[in-house]
Amino acid sequence: PAPAPAPAPAPAPAPAPAIIEARGFGMATHDPAFTDLDIVIPAGRFAAVVGPAGAGKSTLLLALTGRMRPVTGDLRVGGVDARRHPGQVRTLTSIARIVGLIEPESSLTLEDCLTERTLFDGAHPRSRTALYLHAARLLGLEAPLTTLFGALPPLDQTRAALALACVRPATVVALDDLDDDTTLEDQRALWAGIAALTADGQPVIASTTERTVIPDDAIIIDLEPEA
Repeated sequence: PAPAPAPAPAPAPAPAPAIIEARGFGMATHDPAFTDLDIVIPAGRFAAVVGPAGAGKSTLLLALTGRMRPVTGDLRVGGVDARRHPGQVRTLTSIARIVGLIEPESSLTLEDCLTERTLFDGAHPRSRTALYLHAARLLGLEAPLTTLFGALPPLDQTRAALALACVRPATVVALDDLDDDTTLEDQRALWAGIAALTADGQPVIASTTERTVIPDDAIIIDLEPEA
């Protein structure tokens, strides 16, 4: 008898959509913080938004996560059209910290911050602690949940903010002011933690004014004004 035909090869899996893909992206305001940006952050990568104070870093993070409008150009987050479906993009993304707008309360314990974050993000109460502790371990945070957030040193406050933003899986976690009140050594540790989070499946985009310690494999979004 004739040999059975070889089975057809399985089709290659479709590539994951870019975490963030923006074309001609900007703010539709009289004095826009940024204009005409082209940004591509592939799946499995993390990114740094770099620029001096007042360059629009916080505004860009809010806009890229569907939390600021109106915007111009095209933006897709995890393949979702952010201009058409900003609510869906807000659900897909998570903000670890925007100083003065979104940040953990200094007077709360980490356990209380975790409860507050669970409600804020609509996270599943049964998985929240495990997800937080897993992220905290990758970031190098060892503080007990009974610790007051405000009692943590700046490095661990940033680590905790990131870990709290991981109580539910997100297409991307955004962190503003990574270099806030931290040494260069602290910042290297934070970038190493962000790389570990991303390698584990939780990509991060973080803003900073300090470019010298950004890892070579980070996607750079440069908001430094031209001289």
